[in-house]
Amino acid sequence: MDMVQDWVAYAMGDHAGALPYARQAFSAISTIKSYIVPLVDQISQKPDLATIALLLIIVLVSLKILDMLYQTVLFWARLVRRVVLWGGLAALALWMYTRGPDGVADDIQYWFETWNGEYRKFKDQERVARLMHQKAGAGRRQANWY
Repeated sequence: MDMVQDWVAYAMGDHAGALPYARQAFSAISTIKSYIVPLVDQISQKPDLATIALLLIIVLVSLKILDMLYQTVLFWARLVRRVVLWGGLAALALWMYTRGPDGVADDIQYWFETWNGEYRKFKDQERVARLMHQKAGAGRRQANWY
């Protein structure tokens, strides 16, 4: 009981300016209560309406949760994209800083020549395989001709 008296004394003391706001809050709550209680009574008397309302609430909450998950996935995708972009730029800058412009040009020339050599090798293998396939096809056609 002493605690209640202390709180009343505190509310009536220097902080009495907050009392009108508390009255407004209580009146707003009672107004909302006067609208909500009849609505809840009506829904509880008609179970079909209550079921539809419950399903609608469940759908809305599910959509909200789905939207939150979608936003989370978007956040992580953007974060990964930014990390890869800025990490790649930092790696490129570090490579250019450590090797210098001439070293970078030499590295690019080396990789270009290596990849171009591999490309020519695979192109030649493909050409040889195509010729062998055509020769084998011509041999089969002659064997079937007789």
